[in-house]
Amino acid sequence: MVIDTSVLLAILFNEEHGRWCIENLEGAVSELRMSTVNYAETLILLEDRQPQLFEDLRAEIDALPIRFVSPDLPQAAVAAKARLRYPLNLGDCFVYALAVVEGCSIITLDADFLKTDRPVLLPS
Repeated sequence: MVIDTSVLLAILFNEEHGRWCIENLEGAVSELRMSTVNYAETLILLEDRQPQLFEDLRAEIDALPIRFVSPDLPQAAVAAKARLRYPLNLGDCFVYALAVVEGCSIITLDADFLKTDRPVLLPS
């Protein structure tokens, strides 16, 4: 399962669907992965929103059982095509690309992923 940035932010900032995110991540611990592009996006947003808590929040993320995957050329090509095909921003394109290359689903709070051809786990 590929984790979208929105999921980690909901957990770390105790947002509305944070509990839902935790429950679904706990059910897929051995399968969790995230693009390093989205890891960077998460860090940027953490530092912007909570600079005083940045190091603690980063440590929380780094302690999670997530396999972080750096994009390679095939993923970059998939991300580029996704940007032209779907209503996704650049970060979301790398979530999508990792899911395509690794043949798995996406967990997100972003309904735009429902317009892609990947299985999506989204709160109802």
